[in-house]
Amino acid sequence: MLKFASNRSSLAVYFLTCASFITTGANAEVGVVQATGAFQLPGGNTTTYVSEVGDPSNPRIQGYNFGNVNTLTGQTLLLQNFYFENYANYNGTSKNWLDEYSNAWLHVAIVQGTTQISNSTYNMKINGWVQGSDHCWWDMANGKNTNLAAGLASGDYTVSFNVVYTYNENATWGIFVDSSETGASTGTFTILPVPGPGAFALLGLAGIVSSRRRRN
Repeated sequence: MLKFASNRSSLAVYFLTCASFITTGANAEVGVVQATGAFQLPGGNTTTYVSEVGDPSNPRIQGYNFGNVNTLTGQTLLLQNFYFENYANYNGTSKNWLDEYSNAWLHVAIVQGTTQISNSTYNMKINGWVQGSDHCWWDMANGKNTNLAAGLASGDYTVSFNVVYTYNENATWGIFVDSSETGASTGTFTILPVPGPGAFALLGLAGIVSSRRRRN
């Protein structure tokens, strides 16, 4: 289950718990605590959380098989939401911070073989901010419940997720906006073959024969 720190007192404990899987940005005092997608997998009706980084009880996106999508029966692969949690510290040795003007974007790329099928960018919005500790929680501002399998032909695909975010830095040459990212994590899924027109004709013929046998 997805877990977030809910208040300042639990924040320090949570940072210690997360220390083993925090990924750092360009500066050691900037990093990511959580990057987790909420998915409805093919044929299911519940939410599965899969993480780039974050709660160690969640499976990792890197190498994850999202399953087989049978579009003939109306199955989908839904990206319901994507949750992101990052920090930037401003103290005596580092001078980075986040504020309400910070930004983040989720990049989702779908590739088949060596061909890129799509590359979508979704804006993220801050839904929690601990001022003073420069700690932000984000989710998707647009693109929720996107069917990643929409319009795809039969075959095997890879899908990658990468969050790019900005933060403020007070360097010796002035204050400026810098950026970092989680780095792309890639999973796989398959669109099952759709029967051709001939197969539908055979299915129809089989149905007629079966119906006649029952009447006889």
